[in-house]
Amino acid sequence: MKRILVFSDPHLRVAKMNHILERENYDYAVCLGDWFDSHFFENTNNLIATCDFLKSSVAKSNFYTCIGNHDIHYFYDNQHAKASGFTTNKKELIQECLGNKVNEVRKKFLWYIWIDNYLCSHAGLNIYHFDPNIKINKQSVSTWLEKQVKEAEIKLNSGDKHWLYGAGAARFGSQRIGGIIWLDFEEEFVPIEGLDQIVGHTFHSAVIERNNNYCIDCSLNQYLIIENGKLTVKSYSEL
Repeated sequence: MKRILVFSDPHLRVAKMNHILERENYDYAVCLGDWFDSHFFENTNNLIATCDFLKSSVAKSNFYTCIGNHDIHYFYDNQHAKASGFTTNKKELIQECLGNKVNEVRKKFLWYIWIDNYLCSHAGLNIYHFDPNIKINKQSVSTWLEKQVKEAEIKLNSGDKHWLYGAGAARFGSQRIGGIIWLDFEEEFVPIEGLDQIVGHTFHSAVIERNNNYCIDCSLNQYLIIENGKLTVKSYSEL
């Protein structure tokens, strides 16, 4: 069986992220998004280093990333997809750093990814957004989500709104409940019977577990290893 490393919300913490990747054994690595924008690591060197990492990662078949609310506004010109921290100057620098690989990097960002029976995304899903007749199983949820993703990408490119990248009331957005890159784990996330999820987005000091759902946004202080159907929380301090 494969050993999968899952982490989230690096927010320009390139050195810390690289330390985990260098010291941890894994077959696949998955990031749940939010590479950009930071309260504490916002400088040109970290921004360039993040872009350099993403450029090198597009060629790796064992590296995956989801798209976060602090990533999407640097890849699409859509005012409805902007989050705090966005600036036009940063977008121009990111585009310049990524250069002719910008489209390859953008395609590397996924809305979601399955790891075993865990639905992994930046912020997760609330059943509020589901079609009322959907069956809660991996195949049905995947089919429904793919339809939503296609609609969202059309609207992203046309400048329109879509719930997938809309913020909810808990994050001062216009939607009742946030979408897959905005759902607040404390105020909007509700476990869905038959659908276990792993998300980032909502900061805690350590990994939070709720009915076999995990929020792992914790400044890279902890991360997950999934192997042989077993999920283990590991700590950066123990590397």
